[in-house]
Amino acid sequence: MMKFFNPQTDTKTTHHKLPHWQQDNVAIFVTFRLADSLPKQLLDSWLTAREAFLTSHPKPWDDTTEAIFHAQFSDKLDEYLNAGHGCCALRDSVVAKIVADRFHRLDDQRYLLWSYVIMPNHAHVLFTPESHAALPAIIGGWKGVSSRLIHKAGLSALNPFWQPEYFDRLVRSPEHFEMIRTYIRENPAKAGLKAGFILWEQG
Repeated sequence: MMKFFNPQTDTKTTHHKLPHWQQDNVAIFVTFRLADSLPKQLLDSWLTAREAFLTSHPKPWDDTTEAIFHAQFSDKLDEYLNAGHGCCALRDSVVAKIVADRFHRLDDQRYLLWSYVIMPNHAHVLFTPESHAALPAIIGGWKGVSSRLIHKAGLSALNPFWQPEYFDRLVRSPEHFEMIRTYIRENPAKAGLKAGFILWEQG
């Protein structure tokens, strides 16, 4: 049975430059991107505003605060990424397939994979980690192995290939889950893409 975020239950928090939250067997929506996918000035401004919001609105959030945050920051980030900054190495189907293969490699072992889209300069993934699997380790595996394989094959000169951080969102309800799946499904069209992406969803 699928579980959803419960603000009354313990949440594991890890930090790098950004905080990341994980709750046992709760689905997570993750976005990570290529190292050159956003101009530094644009990203720094976004991060500064986001940090100020998080400082003045500590979690857990009610539904209204959650909606305001994502309207101001998550949606804006997707808009920036969909503009197609950087080398867009993932537009190459061979490069994108290496990344897709990593997503499927430990499906049904360390996590349950629900859907993903690999865009030219970023990826969105919806999945449920197993209770024993740490979120940073899962994403670190995807990014670390895929970048090594891509560089070994001489498919990209971008080094580092991935930006170190990622953005994550715990799924709050069945409706939120379906909204995310719809977003992933529609992302290529919203970015004006007819090719240069991989879209997958379970059954």
